[in-house]
Amino acid sequence: MTHGYMLSGTGSNVYVQNLCRALVRGGHEVHLLCQEEHPLGYEFVDEHASVDGTIIEKLGGQETPYPGRCVVYNPRVGGLLPVYVYDDYPGWRVKTFLNLTGEELENYLNRNVEAVGAVLRASGAGAVVTNHSVPGPQIARRALHDSGVPYASIVHGSCLQYVSRRSERYMGLTREGLEGAAEIVALSSHSAGTVAEDFPGLAERTRSLPGGVDTDLFRPDALDLDVLKSLNGGRGRGPEEQQALEATLDRPDSVEDLIEGLRTISGSYDARSHDRDAGERLEALLDSDDPLVVYLGKLIHSKGVHSLISAFAPVHQETGARLLVVGFGTFREGLQALVHALDAGDEENAGRLAERGRLLEGGDAEPLEHFGLSGSLAGDAKGFGRSIEFVGPLGHAELAKILPAADVAVVPSIFPETFGLVAAEFAAAGVVPFVADHSGLREAGALVGRGLPFDLRVPMDGFEENLSAALEGFLSLPDGEREAHAATVRRNSVESLGWSTLAEKVVAVFD
Repeated sequence: MTHGYMLSGTGSNVYVQNLCRALVRGGHEVHLLCQEEHPLGYEFVDEHASVDGTIIEKLGGQETPYPGRCVVYNPRVGGLLPVYVYDDYPGWRVKTFLNLTGEELENYLNRNVEAVGAVLRASGAGAVVTNHSVPGPQIARRALHDSGVPYASIVHGSCLQYVSRRSERYMGLTREGLEGAAEIVALSSHSAGTVAEDFPGLAERTRSLPGGVDTDLFRPDALDLDVLKSLNGGRGRGPEEQQALEATLDRPDSVEDLIEGLRTISGSYDARSHDRDAGERLEALLDSDDPLVVYLGKLIHSKGVHSLISAFAPVHQETGARLLVVGFGTFREGLQALVHALDAGDEENAGRLAERGRLLEGGDAEPLEHFGLSGSLAGDAKGFGRSIEFVGPLGHAELAKILPAADVAVVPSIFPETFGLVAAEFAAAGVVPFVADHSGLREAGALVGRGLPFDLRVPMDGFEENLSAALEGFLSLPDGEREAHAATVRRNSVESLGWSTLAEKVVAVFD
């Protein structure tokens, strides 16, 4: 299996992690090429190795409780990590695929082709699974040329939306790679439709297999707040960074000064670690009897967290609800600055962030989409900042013990999504998730919401107002009704989205 990234932190990373775990749990042998630096921290990985050209070097090993076997190989690709959406990765020189030079792209492809060939020869694997539509399939096609070994390609959404559709070069590489695949696996019917739209000749070879969820890990009775004790300390964001953010908002001479000040704060801590005082603040947040709304995911503009913040203001005023934001990303400082400005009624800075906020995640100076200031600045948001906590990223082991404390969840992405794996994780934990009504999220909302007397999918026309109404309506229900609805989404998740079922379907592709 090929995957050019790590095993946590993003949807595709978590997908690959769980798919490999389910495969070895089912007795299969997996040889995974990825860039996870500490794979032996995952209990399903037996061995860690590097592969440089044709040379494979064993780096470590451990015993695992599973009947199958997983070896993780780190291809040595020269320190450059191409990504679909820009983010910082410590120790890597990061560029988006669209910004790669022709020489950089060819070098990256060639090093991976060599690595796949070396692992294939060493392992004797009978089939290859690639992740992402580009460049994984292209790498496999070159590496497997004349070998007789088939490959199937799992298509995740970001590569098509952020790269292939924006570049003739990458659209050509995507077409060439996918044309060589025995089958193409899409994570939703929406994603399968996207493949068929871009490559009509591949529609018959494309099947939809919705993403899975670990229903043994995520479950309502997994609640254990003793885990909070382990979430203090570390290398993440702390009170000093929050104080610096507030000082930056108090003294900006221009919008450029404001943006630069927030970027400086963003680069001053390890964004992939939970906040240094996360446990302490979570304990205070969860100690309240007021309802809890939770968001889990990347903190970038396309995930719509700014829309959720706007929608949350009237929800907080009406219900006293609290909001927990879990995740990391280049837009975190912008989001927290937005909360602080709205909370203080600071119209000037709130307006600056709304008009040019996309600069903060490395984009152009463009306005935030699906975001309105009028209601928030009219008073809905006054004082709501004390009820919003950003805690940075949390691992699945910690999340599983915390999520059942939530009353409701939101997946507010404003950009096309392949499926909406996080909605399935919420549902498995017994938390009703409202989702934006578009792309693969529409399918996820329909699946986990089957049998509910209301729709989990929030219309995009007037998204913030619709989201506020959905949350207020749900939180106004009697406790017994909310508990019954939580049991329904849990049951739907278990019946339709277990990882073991998905793993065997992936294996069956090669039958």
